[in-house]
Amino acid sequence: MKRYIVGTGLFFALFLQSGCSHITMLRTEELRQVRAHVDSLRNDVVKNQERIVKVQEKQSELLRLIRADQQVRFSELDHSLSTLSRSIYESQHRLSKIDEKTQEITKRWEEKARVDSLSEASRETEINNLFDIAHKDFSAGRYDIAVAGFRDLMERYSDSPRAEDAAYWIAECHYARKKYDTAESMLMEYLKKYPEGEHTCVALFKLGLVYDKQKKSRAQELVWRKVVDQCPDSEEAAAIKARMGWR
Repeated sequence: MKRYIVGTGLFFALFLQSGCSHITMLRTEELRQVRAHVDSLRNDVVKNQERIVKVQEKQSELLRLIRADQQVRFSELDHSLSTLSRSIYESQHRLSKIDEKTQEITKRWEEKARVDSLSEASRETEINNLFDIAHKDFSAGRYDIAVAGFRDLMERYSDSPRAEDAAYWIAECHYARKKYDTAESMLMEYLKKYPEGEHTCVALFKLGLVYDKQKKSRAQELVWRKVVDQCPDSEEAAAIKARMGWR
């Protein structure tokens, strides 16, 4: 009996020892697996941290490049604005100079126009004075002096309307002196130079009188019919009709 008990106890002791060893082995394996998993997780964490660091570095580099590019762009923009500002200032300065020059030129033109106006007025006064003096000589019977005065006016102021008047009155001077051939020549010269002049009608009428003095009745009739045709409402046409009995 005692042997049985001892044997049984020994068996249980061996069984317990064997079970403990097996449990220990199981726990050791589990611990090893846990550690392996932890190590794997740790490696993943490290790798993720490395990735994060690399991403952060890339982001930092990208941010640096962006800031550098912005700085360059801001610098270029500032340069462009400075250039534009200088250009605007220079343009305003030029415009100011142009405005000053324009005002100066305008003043000069206004002064020139004023002087020219005074000169023109003075010129017209002189022309009228010359004509009036020559016409007074004509009225006073000083025909030679009158002709000289009218010719002087024509030579000095050929572009003036008074030159036409002077040309007609030279013919009148010769007619008044009864130099009919010269009067005819002067009247023909006037009509050729001023075919639609202010004195055309009276010059044609006067030419008819010259032909009458020269006994050129046919030439007189032709000229006076021309007066009646060209100047039907004139005093000369009325005088011709009364004298010739024309209707």
